[in-house]
This record gives sequence, C-alpha cells and structure tokens, in this order.
Amino acid sequence: MNRRDFLTTGAACLTGLTANAASALAAPLPARLQPASEPVPIPQPAAGNRNKPLFSHRAYLGWITDLATQPDTNADWPSLRLDAPLMKDYRRAFALLKQLQFQAVSVWGLYVARAWPVEIEKAVSPARGAQVERLIALAHAQGLRVYSGLGVYSWGFEEIIRANPQVSRGNPRALCASEPQAWEWMRKVIDFVFARFPIDGVSLQSADQGRCPCADCRVYTDAEYHALLNERAGHYIRSRWPGKTIGVNSWGMRFDDPANLPSLVKIGQNADYLIDVNDTSRRADPGYRKKVVAALACDFGTLGGPQTEPPQHWARDRWFLPTLRRTGEHLHDLYADGGRACEYFFHIAANPGDELSLWLAGRTLAQPETPWQAHLQSSVAALYGTKTTATRDALAALFLRAEDAYFRHQPPHLCGTVSLEPLESNHPGEPIYLTQRLNADQRKEYAADLQALKTEAEKLLPDVPAAGKMRAIVCCLDNALQDLRQVAAR
Repeated sequence: MNRRDFLTTGAACLTGLTANAASALAAPLPARLQPASEPVPIPQPAAGNRNKPLFSHRAYLGWITDLATQPDTNADWPSLRLDAPLMKDYRRAFALLKQLQFQAVSVWGLYVARAWPVEIEKAVSPARGAQVERLIALAHAQGLRVYSGLGVYSWGFEEIIRANPQVSRGNPRALCASEPQAWEWMRKVIDFVFARFPIDGVSLQSADQGRCPCADCRVYTDAEYHALLNERAGHYIRSRWPGKTIGVNSWGMRFDDPANLPSLVKIGQNADYLIDVNDTSRRADPGYRKKVVAALACDFGTLGGPQTEPPQHWARDRWFLPTLRRTGEHLHDLYADGGRACEYFFHIAANPGDELSLWLAGRTLAQPETPWQAHLQSSVAALYGTKTTATRDALAALFLRAEDAYFRHQPPHLCGTVSLEPLESNHPGEPIYLTQRLNADQRKEYAADLQALKTEAEKLLPDVPAAGKMRAIVCCLDNALQDLRQVAAR
C-alpha cells in the first residue's frame, strides 16, 4: 500500500457519465459553482509541444523532507523539518537537478503539513518563512521553478471545517463544492499561497481525500465533480495570478473510462499539464492514452513509472531497489503517445539505487529520443568513474538485475510509488514492500537474488574507482537481506 492508497481508503473511484450528468457537464455551471471572477482567455492548446524532442514539463515532486540524507526517525508524517542539514541537501539536489535538466521542483509542506489554521495568514511563522524563502532562492539560483503542492477543497481543511461546520456536508476532510463559503476559504488559501512566497506555480490535487457526498454535489459524477473544482481553482489562478504554472495531479482519480474524457478536457482548459499519477488511462485499453493526449489542450504526463516512496523514518542504506528499465521503457512509451509532462517523485540520493534511478529519469526526460540504455551507461560511468566498457556494463547489469529481482513479482507496467514502510507513523516501520507485495516463495527468490548480487558487487569493487559508492551498494544489499531474514523468521 502506498501513501495515496492509505489516504484514499473508502473513497469511491471515478465513475462514468450518466446521460443526465453529461447534459449537466455541457450546461453552464450552477451559480454556486461559477468562478468568482471572469477567467482570462484559455491558453492555446499545447499540441505543438507534442512534436518537440523533449518533455516540456519536467518536475521533481515530493514532501519537503522526502529527499533528506538523514531520516526523521521519530517524527510524525509528514515532517516539515527544514534545518541546516536539509538545506545542504537541497543545495546539492538543486545543482544536480540543473545538471539533469529538470525544470521545476514541486514541494508539499512549504506552508503546512495537514491543517491550514483558521487564521490563514498565521500559517507560517516568521522564522519558517525566512527558511522557505532561502530554499526558494536556492532553487531560483539554479534556474529551477518552484511549485507548491496545493489541495483543492480537501487536504488541509480539517481545522477550518471544525471551526465552520457549514462548509462541509458529509466528508469531514473535504469542503462542499455547493457552499459559497467553502469557495471563500479556498480562495483565501490560494491568495495566501501565492502572496506569501515567490513561488512559480502550483500542483493541484482535489481527489485524494474523497469528495463531498451531499445531495447538491451528488448530481455530478466523480469525474465531473473534480473537473469543476480544478476548473474553478484554475480560472481563479489564471485571472488573479497570471503567469503562474498550473499542474493538476490525479491522486485519487482514474482516467480509464472514455465517458470521463469530457471532464479531463475541462480540467485541461485551465492547466498547463495534467498528471495521471498511476497511468490509469492505459489500464483497460493500452491505446486509449494516446486519445486522451490528443483531446487535451494542456500537456499530459505521469509519475514516470514505478518508484520507491521515500521512507521518512528509515536509515538510507536499508533497501536497494533501483527502477531503471521500467522507468526508461515507461517514459519512452509515454513520449511516443505524445505525453510531454512528468512529475517524478523525490528520490534519496544517499541511496545508490535511488540515485541512479534519478539520473536515468532526468536524462531520459531531457533527451527522450536517446535510448534509455545509453542514458544508463553514461550515468553509471559518471557516478562510478568506470574506466572500461566491461566494468561499466557489468555494473549497469547489476543494477538491472536488482530491479528485476523485485519487480518481476509486481504487476506489469506498474506506475506509482512503492511504499517501503507504513506511511503514517512516528517511528521506523516494518518493511511492507517485502511483507505486503511479496509472498513467502517470492521473498525466498528475492533473498537468493540479492545474495548473488551482493557477491557480484564485492567482486566488482576493486575495479570501480568510486569504491565508497560500491561499498554503499554492498551495505544496502546486506541490510535488505537482514530484513528478509527477519521476516522469514516470524
């Protein structure tokens, strides 16, 4: 179970359009759902981007501590720590992102963790504000744009709902789209987000906490409902804060039903890009994603294939789970379908599997027409200083074997985060990527594969100039094997 699976337990999946709802979608919005101000002209369709030899939106996405070298061992998730060691991590990360030609970082946790205060202007203390301003300045110095994650009508409104119960009608975690006062709270948050810090855009999410179930809102299907929310927020941002990038992220939504395509088109009319996090548009029909891409006025993308979810509480040498072949193939196919956007999840560079995965993803996004194998070879050579083709290829093969040892037991074409430990906790959790995603026989196979990989890594160590990095690989394999032995002994 990944972080969004946990958060969306009990939430309904997107459903198809009924005949009545389809008519409602084509008709003007009810008065209570109309944008609060006149929208600026809709941007021209992004179809031209689909012919460019690169991904037009290359963003790096995560909670603010997700890339930290040091774990937050005893902090509640999500930790909002932003201290000197983490700032040092960000300096290194921003320099690397520039080198890998990422364009933006999309950060959750710049303002609050889980709850906007009723006095929204007090959400950020002066000391915290100064830290965030330094972080944004570091990103801008490397030519990176900074986007803030932003919940739309949900995620972070619980305190406001408790103080103003009339703005929620049936879901204590979500505002009601049919209540005018709810929009006023949403508007206040949007204005604060853009006024408080010099951010360059937002990544909107409306669905990961469910939706309002009241009678007024139930006239809309899930797809229509979230289209209305994102359209309303997008209209307002375009008119009030022109020039800002608007991404819409689909956590909690599905794109695989053709009946929902009009709603996706509606979302795209006021967004720069739309992210289908789990690549749901290909689940029922592998060819359907291309139709979605062609229908949108904005760019379309995904999370970029399977990725390890950064474990907040774990030591950084506890796993070795690179995602290389599957990332390369996923981005190749997405590009071929016309996809030109990706919000790639934060990786922990202190972990050698995560580090190489980030390098390959960044280089593939910047040069998608180059075979991913070439990006893998050049990344291995750059990171490990290999002097011969034979050593480089042997090391690349070791990483690929480590990937396949785990992911051959997972569903094909997996896209999304793989949780290593339970998400909501204040201490290091059990290795659920082993206990929940592998059965006993698969764990035995995985252990045998990792043991063979450890032996191979030790043989390669004398031939690789970056000896410290090689020792880190051996250490990660050792610790993953220890987790497997402990699970087997239960």
